[in-house]
Amino acid sequence: MYTVFSWFQWDAYEVRSWDLGIFTQLAKQYASFHAPIVTIKGGDFNLLGDHFHPLLVLLGPIYAAFPSAFTLLVVQNVLFGMAAAAITYSAGRLLGRPAALLFGLAFASSWGLQGAADAQFHEIAFAVPLLAFSLTAFLGRQWIACMLWAMPLVFVKEDLGLTVAALGIVLAYRSRKPLGIWLAAWGIAWFGIASLIVLPALNPDGHGHVPLSGVVSPL
Repeated sequence: MYTVFSWFQWDAYEVRSWDLGIFTQLAKQYASFHAPIVTIKGGDFNLLGDHFHPLLVLLGPIYAAFPSAFTLLVVQNVLFGMAAAAITYSAGRLLGRPAALLFGLAFASSWGLQGAADAQFHEIAFAVPLLAFSLTAFLGRQWIACMLWAMPLVFVKEDLGLTVAALGIVLAYRSRKPLGIWLAAWGIAWFGIASLIVLPALNPDGHGHVPLSGVVSPL
């Protein structure tokens, strides 16, 4: 459904933001085994200095096989579909097949996914299935799987380290095991590394897109 929608956007030359062009350049660079230098942002702008998303290196081989910006839209829609499948499967185990179908359809057609598909590609697309897999494992009391699916979230975007930390606290409370503490420490550590070391080092202005003080102070 979302790929058909994306095709209509693509066919109509409808562009919601700079992001699709930016991430297409990133995918092209990774496909050529180069650093993600995105000239849309500046002459020698390393996109890892804008946001910390090393997991997007996975776009490289896909783009190499299908070199088009439309490929990124399809990848995002596939990731959303994977999340919907996970939600439906988990609901089926807990509530039965009819309710699972309703929950799956509600999630797949939710405002959040509709808005994301309409806005075109963004790195947060990789977080959607990872969160879905982690939370479905949590509902199934599969504590190790919950932790393992949550850990890569820190490589999707720097502020997701705080999301991982929050999930770790809940995991520690529900499981009564130290796994959650380790997961929370992992999230906080990578949030700090990305915000205080990686982003300032790679950003041309010497600071990340999301300064640490701007994120922590409201908390």
